[in-house]
Amino acid sequence: MNSRIPKVLHPVAGRPMLLWAIAAAKAVDPERTIVVTNPAQNGVDAAVNGEGQTVPQREQLGTGHALAQVSAAHRSTGPVVVLYGDVPLLRGETLKRLVEEHRKAHAAVTLLTANLNNPHGYGRIVRGRNGLFRSIVEEKDATAAQREITEINSGVYCFSGRELWPALLKLENRNRAGEYYLTDVVRLVKGKVHLVEADDPNEIVGINDRRQLAEAEGSMRRRILDRLMRDGVTVTDPATTFVDAEVEIGQDTVIHPFTTITGSTRIGEDCVIGPMSQVRDSVVGDGSRIERSHLEHVKVASKVTVGPFSRLRPGTELEEGVRVGTHTEIKNSRIGPGSAVPHFSYLGDAQVGANVNIGAGSITANWDGFQKNTTEIGDRAYISCDTIFVAPVRVGSDATTAADTVVVKDVPAGSLAIGRAEMKVVEGYTARRRLRHKAEVGKK
Repeated sequence: MNSRIPKVLHPVAGRPMLLWAIAAAKAVDPERTIVVTNPAQNGVDAAVNGEGQTVPQREQLGTGHALAQVSAAHRSTGPVVVLYGDVPLLRGETLKRLVEEHRKAHAAVTLLTANLNNPHGYGRIVRGRNGLFRSIVEEKDATAAQREITEINSGVYCFSGRELWPALLKLENRNRAGEYYLTDVVRLVKGKVHLVEADDPNEIVGINDRRQLAEAEGSMRRRILDRLMRDGVTVTDPATTFVDAEVEIGQDTVIHPFTTITGSTRIGEDCVIGPMSQVRDSVVGDGSRIERSHLEHVKVASKVTVGPFSRLRPGTELEEGVRVGTHTEIKNSRIGPGSAVPHFSYLGDAQVGANVNIGAGSITANWDGFQKNTTEIGDRAYISCDTIFVAPVRVGSDATTAADTVVVKDVPAGSLAIGRAEMKVVEGYTARRRLRHKAEVGKK
C-alpha cells in the first residue's frame, strides 16, 4: 500500500476493511471471532474494539503460522472459518453458504473458489475429470495448461477443527520464502475436500495497492446505493453519489448528484439532499432540504432548509422549520423553531430563540482573543442587516436592532437598539469634486 497505515485499516466506504471482514464473519454466528495481528502495526487492536479477540503473530512466518497462533483453549473441533482482513467485499451470505455446504458435504475442508476472467497471481484449482478437487497449484508452479484455468483459490476456508489442528502440526516451510502456507494445510488434512464457488467473483478480491482499494471502494459504494434504492431512496445519479456504510437514509428521500454522506449520519424520510452537498456525522430530520452545503456534526430537525453554499459546523442544532439561506456559517449554536438566517451571516456560540429573523450580513463576534463568548437572542427578535453582536451579550424577546448596529450591551425585551454613526449629507459635493479633478488634469 506504500503507507504508514496498516493495510487492513484503510477504509472502504468509511469502514476499515478489517471491520468489513469481521462483519461478514458475524453472519455465521461464530462461537468466537479471533483476529491474528502483527503487534508492530499500531491501531489494529484498537480498531477491533471488542468485535473479536486479538492474537499476536510476533514473527511473520506465513498464513499457516498465523493460524497456528490460536491457543489450544480456543481450538474448536467444530467448523473453523478462516478468512483474510483485506477482502472487504466478501459477503456474510457467502460465508454462511460456505459453512452450510461444508456441513452437508461432511468435508474435512471446504474451499471458497471463484472464476476470474484474469486469474493472474492466484493459485489455480485443479479438478479431476469427475469435477472433484485434485489440488491447488500456485501460479509460479503451474504448467502452461494449468495457467489457463480460470477457477482460483480465494484463500477463504471452512475447516473441520478436528482435522485442522493436527494438520497444522505437520506443516513445513520448505519453500523459497521459508514460510508456513495455509494452502499446504489443505493437502495435509485427512478427509474430503469440498469446493464452493462464489456467486460474485468480485467478493474474493484482496486489496494490495491503492488502485485495488479504489476499485473496492467503487464496488462497495454501488452495493450500498443499490440497497438504499431497494429500500425506497431515490439516487438520481449513483455514479456521482457517495454514501458510507454506517449511513441511514429514510424512505422517499432524494439524493441529488455530487453529494457525499459519510460517517454515522442519519437522514429521515422525504428529504432532499444535494446537489453538491456534504453531510458528515449528522442527523437530518424528516422533510428537510440540504442544497449545496456542508454539514459536520450537526443536528437538523424536520422541515428545515439549508443552503445553497452554507456551512454548518460542529455543535450546531437547527430546530423545526428553521431556514438557513445562502453563504451562511453557523458554529456551536442552537437556532430555535421557525427562525431564519437567510444569507451572508455568521453565528458562532449563539442561542437563538423561536421565530427570529437574522438580517443579511449579521455576525456574532464571539472570540475576544482569549475565549469564546455567547450571544443570546430571544424569541421573535428582529435583527436588521449588518448587526454585529459583541459577545457576551443578550437581546431580549421581541427586541429589534437597527441596520448597521453594533450591539455591545444587553437589549431589553421589546426594545430597539440603534448603534450607527450619525449620517451627514454634503450638498454639491459631486460638482465640486469634478471641477477639482478637471483643474488638476489641466495643470498636467
